[in-house]
Amino acid sequence: MKRMAIFFGIIILLYSVYYDLNKGTLRLLYKEATVASSEPLVNGNQGDVPQEPVKRGEAPSSLPYVEMEVKPGDTVLSLVEDLLDGSIPVSIDRVIADFEELNDVSPAKIQIGKTYKIPNYQ
Repeated sequence: MKRMAIFFGIIILLYSVYYDLNKGTLRLLYKEATVASSEPLVNGNQGDVPQEPVKRGEAPSSLPYVEMEVKPGDTVLSLVEDLLDGSIPVSIDRVIADFEELNDVSPAKIQIGKTYKIPNYQ
């Protein structure tokens, strides 16, 4: 009887490790939290949202972007992946450079609750 309990305990442990590595539990919690959030604003389709003034001597960015609010646990790469619903079609260095160009802030210094322009590669 003791051997059978240990056997089933090991099976449950292996299944939970497999499930966590393949599907992840944090990802499921993140999806539930974002269900109640509003749709991201796509540039050119912002309606009454005021545009940022262009600084003198600086051309407006021609990169397509989506404005998204940063939630706890978000990174720039996770926001781009969520926007694309899959893998990123460009290099990570390109994503970082485009994010810095759109926002004038390093991806390492994003703050929870603030809205940033996320490059849209669709």
